[in-house]
Amino acid sequence: MSLAESPLPVRFLADVDFARCVPVHVVWEITLACDLKCLHCGSRAGHRRPTELNTAECLAVVDSLAALGTREVTLIGGEAYLRKDWTEIVAAIRAYGINCAIQTGGRNLTPERLRKAVEAGLTGVGVSLDGLAPLHDRVRNVRGSFDRATDTLRRVREAGLAISVNTQIGADTMADLPALMDHIIELGAKQWQIQLTVAMGNAVDNDDLLLQPYQLLELMPVLASLYTQGAERGLLMMVGNNIGYFGPYEHVWRGFGDERVWRDNLYEKMRQSG
Repeated sequence: MSLAESPLPVRFLADVDFARCVPVHVVWEITLACDLKCLHCGSRAGHRRPTELNTAECLAVVDSLAALGTREVTLIGGEAYLRKDWTEIVAAIRAYGINCAIQTGGRNLTPERLRKAVEAGLTGVGVSLDGLAPLHDRVRNVRGSFDRATDTLRRVREAGLAISVNTQIGADTMADLPALMDHIIELGAKQWQIQLTVAMGNAVDNDDLLLQPYQLLELMPVLASLYTQGAERGLLMMVGNNIGYFGPYEHVWRGFGDERVWRDNLYEKMRQSG
């Protein structure tokens, strides 16, 4: 059994990837144009940059990523779908056999936009949900954005694409987390990426959104409990780098689903099979 024949995820890092510094998974911000007004946006997105790459330049980037050995690209913004050529970029990525997903707020990923993306070969969609409807709409600063995001997740699932959810955790998020997990499991999400909102971009101007240090003592046990509950229900919670390292729950969060565990298990199976 060789690595090439194994059922490992494309983000699995083999020794050759480390040796050649392969950018296996690339997150590419293709525009700052956005249709939300998020109070915590680290990029201060809203309007496109006047110097954003044109279509030909973007396709040249795709060629370069393929030459470097990239196996997965996640398109972000702003909102990637606000570029008129975004499905052309998706198609170019997929033509190389590279997986391509987008991360979105989901407000205007319309049925027509989604249809064209599926035809272009889009493989996955991650949608941001930062709490239940009242909190999410307040943080995203657009009324109805929670319902639109939820509708997007339902349609993406119906289209047969892989779906995930991202959640920013701020000062008021903790109380919503258990019900939010139930909601996203019902919608069919298999991965839930969480991270603490940090003081950058718009969040600098809205510091009331930031989790206070004393709240960490209560938050971390909640996250550990939800991690275990989610795993039992088929949902993998993926904790961001700013979810504290070396605490009492480190072995819970970083191990299940960790690529090093995949690698060690694979090598053991290879050794046993000769």
